[in-house]
Amino acid sequence: MPAITVKPIFRLLVHKYSCYRPGLFSSATRLWRLAPDCARRAGFVIALAVFAAFQRIQAQTLNVRIVVGSTAPARIRINAEFPKPTDVISFPNAYGGVLGLAERIENVEARAAGGQVIALRKLAPGEFQTSERFDQISYEVNLSEPMLPAQASHVSWLNRDQGLLMLSDLLPRSIKGPGAFASVLVKLDLPPDFVAASNSDRQDALTYSSDEPDKAVFLISSQLHQQSRHLGAKDFSVVLAGDWPIQDKDALKIGGQIVQEYSKLTGIDLKRNAVLMLVPFPGDVGPERWTAETRGNAVVLLLGQRGSRRQVLSRLGIVLAHEIFHLWVPNALKLDGDYDWFFEGFTIYQALRMDLRLHLISFADYLDTIARVYDSYMSSPDRENLSLIQASERRWTTSSTLVYDKAMLVAFLYDLQLRSTSGCNASLADVYRQLLQRPMTGQAGANETIIAALDERLGQHSFAQQYIEGNGIINLVSALSPYGIAVRQTTSGTKLSVHPTDKAQKKVLSCLARN
Repeated sequence: MPAITVKPIFRLLVHKYSCYRPGLFSSATRLWRLAPDCARRAGFVIALAVFAAFQRIQAQTLNVRIVVGSTAPARIRINAEFPKPTDVISFPNAYGGVLGLAERIENVEARAAGGQVIALRKLAPGEFQTSERFDQISYEVNLSEPMLPAQASHVSWLNRDQGLLMLSDLLPRSIKGPGAFASVLVKLDLPPDFVAASNSDRQDALTYSSDEPDKAVFLISSQLHQQSRHLGAKDFSVVLAGDWPIQDKDALKIGGQIVQEYSKLTGIDLKRNAVLMLVPFPGDVGPERWTAETRGNAVVLLLGQRGSRRQVLSRLGIVLAHEIFHLWVPNALKLDGDYDWFFEGFTIYQALRMDLRLHLISFADYLDTIARVYDSYMSSPDRENLSLIQASERRWTTSSTLVYDKAMLVAFLYDLQLRSTSGCNASLADVYRQLLQRPMTGQAGANETIIAALDERLGQHSFAQQYIEGNGIINLVSALSPYGIAVRQTTSGTKLSVHPTDKAQKKVLSCLARN
């Protein structure tokens, strides 16, 4: 809930009631040193003003009750009361490449304040309109698990053991008009053996509030394990659903370590409390199978459970090095536009650097990863046709991995060139730090801002012009030979190895391996 600023109210009302004294506002509590009469009058009006401000906030709130009536079949019922009567509702039909979300919405019913049912007309999947305004709606949602397991970190679903409820695909969109809302108050009604965890603010056992409805996530399960740790001024929590070969304290340790390292790298601590939700990946699979999304201050990770404690922890650390960085990029960046090439592709590379820094991988593993990504890039039919900016715009409308593969390789080449030209006194990490510490003056154009920062560090625009703005082809053989890195093709794919021939190459490769 937004904070209510009381001090200006004090100033206004004390002047209004002729109670002003020099130095009065060095502390708001000095109001009560006024003459008793004046204080009583001002205090009463202040109380009214605060109450009015609270009422204005409440007037923007969608009140929601989510009833989990059945886990098999997976169905929930939602009752929602709008801030003001409306005559139209619209549910999202797609998210992150998942289509047909609105088709899960069934048995929609609208009611006026007095309880009378109002007829709804369905205009399209998820689009409804009435001839007169209504205050409340109720509807059912079919939460069968996605056909593609990789989609399970992106949309709501439910099974016998646990489920993810994401308000972005469960609630109607806040569209302009009387029914618009800026916050939600959610009451959960769960089966007797289920409990819940969320990145929203808990009001009581099963009631939560959020002023970012689209980013609110609820993990519900018959078995949750949770631990928290204070990092800087904020808390980092982990919540595990089901049985794991690791304990919640293991996940908290590696997750907390990564948060601390990114705080050092960026020079910025977490701005909000954050939570990691660790959920079993569908099926009897190992930790090599996973899917994740960082939404607001929540990292949602579905990971295969089958494996030893060491195997699960190793994969967990590697995945979290990327997903936790999203708490900073893009979440802490005030940038506008499609720049997936940077907050996904470049960030995948920076996460690989973090894996190396934390000794989760060796330098040989690091080079092998670059080589595998290069093979994937070379197999892309779009590699000669699209710039990274164009690939970002088409991320969800094409199956191409170009926005990830090419961007990661470009980040690697940029990092290598910056280390070389600076004598190992600068790296890509400095660009992240610069972007995150820039003055916040409203939303800025993402691509222009990021490219300007890259150009400034490197002292040239030709690199970005060729590989980011243009559709320049990456040839690792010619690109890496000046740094003493050999590229060879084998029957199993591309292989990279280091063969420095002078002091300059040795220095760059040494700092690249040390991080």
